[in-house]
Amino acid sequence: MAGRNVYLYVTEDLINSLGTSKESTCQDFIQTVKNTLGINSICKKASDSNKRWRYQRQGYPPYIGYLALFVLAAGTEGDFSPNAYYPRLRELLGEKPTSGQYPDFDEMQTLWKDLEKWANVDKSSELGIFKANITGRWVHVGIPIAQTLLTEKELKALPIIFAEAGLETISLPSERHIASLLVRYGRSYLRRRTLQLLEKTNEGNELCQALIERIVDELCTWDGSTELQSEGRKQIYGVLRLCCKLDLTAKRANFTLRCTTKYDFPEEGLILNFNNNFYSCDEYGNGWSSPILNSRNFDASMLDWRDGYRMESTDNKWCFKLPNSPIRVFVEGRSLGLPGIVEVGRLPKGSPFYLAVHQECCTLLEKWGTSSCEGFEKLHIVKGLPTGWHLFKVTAAHSDEIVKNEYPILSFSTSIRLDLEGGLRLGKGNWFFRFAPPKLVLQCSDGTAKLYCNGRLLEDSSGQGIYELPPDIPADTNIKIEARNGENVIKYLSLLLVEDFPLVTSIKTPYIDSFGLVTTTKDEQSPKVMGALVRGVDCPVFNFNTLLPIQGKQRIVFVGKEPGEVAIYPEESIPIDWYPVWAIAKGSLFDRAMFCGTSLKECDPKLSKLSPCKDRKKLDSWKKILLDNHKRTLPPLGDIRLKKLWVEFQKEAKRV
Repeated sequence: MAGRNVYLYVTEDLINSLGTSKESTCQDFIQTVKNTLGINSICKKASDSNKRWRYQRQGYPPYIGYLALFVLAAGTEGDFSPNAYYPRLRELLGEKPTSGQYPDFDEMQTLWKDLEKWANVDKSSELGIFKANITGRWVHVGIPIAQTLLTEKELKALPIIFAEAGLETISLPSERHIASLLVRYGRSYLRRRTLQLLEKTNEGNELCQALIERIVDELCTWDGSTELQSEGRKQIYGVLRLCCKLDLTAKRANFTLRCTTKYDFPEEGLILNFNNNFYSCDEYGNGWSSPILNSRNFDASMLDWRDGYRMESTDNKWCFKLPNSPIRVFVEGRSLGLPGIVEVGRLPKGSPFYLAVHQECCTLLEKWGTSSCEGFEKLHIVKGLPTGWHLFKVTAAHSDEIVKNEYPILSFSTSIRLDLEGGLRLGKGNWFFRFAPPKLVLQCSDGTAKLYCNGRLLEDSSGQGIYELPPDIPADTNIKIEARNGENVIKYLSLLLVEDFPLVTSIKTPYIDSFGLVTTTKDEQSPKVMGALVRGVDCPVFNFNTLLPIQGKQRIVFVGKEPGEVAIYPEESIPIDWYPVWAIAKGSLFDRAMFCGTSLKECDPKLSKLSPCKDRKKLDSWKKILLDNHKRTLPPLGDIRLKKLWVEFQKEAKRV
């Protein structure tokens, strides 16, 4: 379970099973908890047990039994309203099932957060990653309810459902669309209760919303891999996305396919099999591949997009799926760092988009477009669309009421999500190094939620719901992040910024000596290494502003940001009076540009007007290498920002 999300899932059958060897039942467990100090002292007793244990933290937290009882109550069946928690708890304890907060129950949130710390920090997530997430708008009871929404069997089946449904996180569908896909592809894996809850997608059903949020959390942590039990191997799944370059003057559309995945693309690229024809693609950046091609780009207009298609790698390790749909949503690719327009999984609210629609859907769609959209326009495309398909351009959609039930892909997102993005984590929990904090991402469909950090209102300077932590936030203290609608806390998470931390030396991994052999010597002066921990060696200080020499006989061209800053290694020495931005590795057929600058902000190309290079040969060499008239040099891989920087250098070279 190490590295995976885990939950404190408790049922009557589970407790009966655990108590079999002691001839104890679930009722014995409940009675034991009740007998601690009396019914009204349960929460108080749970808090006291943590205070005594907190300083030694040996063994398992003593309050787990109390939290297990609260989870058991959340799953209690009976004549209760779906949102009623306290009546369930009171009935479980033999009391009259009345509403109203249980005495001292608000203090239990401290225990849930301590359990999160114990699982993720004390135990280094070796038992799994536990998150004390709140379900719905229930601040105090939301955590125990969150533990019961999915069974262990359902959690294990989710990656299979995600893969079959063609779900991924680069472009999350709306909650209604996700629910419809889960119902369609999850009938063989999900309980009847879960399926029925997913079918109740009206905005007022908080339990359904909470279930979908829980599933989306699992989707966001899914790396795209699925265990194929029958074959005893792992397969990596991704999604095929339609991309298009429009020529409205010529009335033509050029549709291609790209792969998307959270998994790292192989460095050598992918060879994909489709109908016994082979196609290739490379990593483009930000989870996207380059267009799929053989001798030319794959013509996606040859497919009927109402059907689903699959492409598998020749080694069967990768599988990409184009989900079937009679309606496809596209947005401008600039927001994703891609050219043209790009297919996405969600209808944007209040911003421009395109729709590719099969003619069977046009009647309802055009009615919706004229009544609920702004700037709804049918584009006259004479070439490039599959037979029976039409392309529409829309300035903005203001309502989804007419179409959301018939076509869930055209429904708006209604949930509020609060996530952490980036940063350098210390382990698997929400502990980050102070020098590399995460950003806060708040997604709110109506824009009414405000974000607070330790009670301080944060400003969205990005305009996209991305917030930064205040620079003066203290280290080594719990940081509380709250999304509020007025005075109501609707989303909550906590994190910790760590200034210093002790190096763990109690790991069971053995030391390796200078000959690569396992050593058990306790001599601290004897050279040995365990991961990043080095003993018995005086390591020289490393200058991070220098370049490591290239190994072997490969020729490398170093290019700086000013004209004339060029050096060819090994014929010339590595430069010391200017910093290279690009290292171009010369190959037999192609060259590859690699970024080697100190930071993107300091690497913009510039023409030096004060002291231009006097060496005409160097100037011509700098210009020729960047313009690359023979098309030998391949642009940098990975981050799309590097490709843009490379283009800027080529523009400057034309001015030399």
